Amino acid sequence: MGKNINPAQLMIPVYINEKIVLDMLAIIEDGFSKVSQVNYSEHKERETSQKGEAELSTSATLLSKLLKIDLKGSISHSGGSSEEENTIREKVHTNVSLLSKFRDFLIDKKILCTDFSMSQMQVGDYIEMEGVLQKNPLIDYMDTFMDILRMVSIFSEKPQLGNRTQAKKQMREESEMQRQIKAFTEELKHSGTIDFILSDRKGTAVLSAQEQYLSNDNVSEILGGHFKVLGKVIAICRDDAESIDLLRKTALSAFSEKALSEMISGFKDEGLSEFNLPELKTTITGPAVIVIPVAIYA
Repeated sequence: MGKNINPAQLMIPVYINEKIVLDMLAIIEDGFSKVSQVNYSEHKERETSQKGEAELSTSATLLSKLLKIDLKGSISHSGGSSEEENTIREKVHTNVSLLSKFRDFLIDKKILCTDFSMSQMQVGDYIEMEGVLQKNPLIDYMDTFMDILRMVSIFSEKPQLGNRTQAKKQMREESEMQRQIKAFTEELKHSGTIDFILSDRKGTAVLSAQEQYLSNDNVSEILGGHFKVLGKVIAICRDDAESIDLLRKTALSAFSEKALSEMISGFKDEGLSEFNLPELKTTITGPAVIVIPVAIYA
C-alpha cells in the first residue's frame, strides 16, 4: 500500500512462460507461496467529553476549592480511549505481477541487459529488446501460399457442363497441393514451439516461443505490433558471417538449401507464380541471437 509504481511495471503481456517465472522466483526467494497472509494493525483513538451546568450548595466548599469555580459554574471532563484492530488479508499474486516482480529483481541486481551490443553479449545473459514482432518468414510464406490457394478456389469460375471431368481433376490436384503445403507447415511447428522474429538497431532476435503460453490463440492479431521481449540468450551470431537456421528444430534441416528451394518452387509453379508472395527465407543472417523468451509484452 502506498507503493510507488513505475509505468514499466504495468505491462500487458501477450506471452508469459509461467513455469520459468515461478521457477526463477522460487530460486531467488528460497521457495515461496503464491498466497500469503498479512496482518494489518489499525490504531483507533476515541475522544469523549462531558460538560454540564452545576449549582453547588455551601456544603460543597471542598469541591469548589478544588475546581476553583464559583458556586455556580460548569463542570467539564475529557478523556481518551484507544483500541487496536487487527485485520488479516490475503495477498494473491497473478502471473503478471510475478513477472513484474521477477523483472524488478533482475533490474535491481543489474542482471538484465537493456543497453548492450552483440559483440559483448554472452550466452546465458538476460536481455530486454523491443521492436516489431514478426512471424517466422518460412511459416509466413507457407501460410500465405495456403491463403492464396483458398482464394483462388473461391473465385475460380464454375465449369461448363462439358468440362466437369477436367474441373474435378483440377480440384483433386489443388486439394493434394494444399495437403502437401499443410503437412510442410505443420512440420515447422511439430515441436510445439514457434519462432518469432524481433529486430531492433542492435540486431535480430529469433524467439523460440512455446505456443501453449501465448495469451491469444490468434497469432495474427499480435504480429506487426511493437513489443518488448524479456528472455535468456542461448546462441549468438555476432556478424554476417554467421546465421541462424529457421529449420533447425525440424527434419527439414536435413535438406540442402538447393533441394528445399526446388521443393518450394514446385509449389509455386502450379499457376501461382504471378502472385506477390513474401520473401522466402530459411536463415537469419547475423548479428542475431536465439532467445528463450520469458515474456513478450507491451
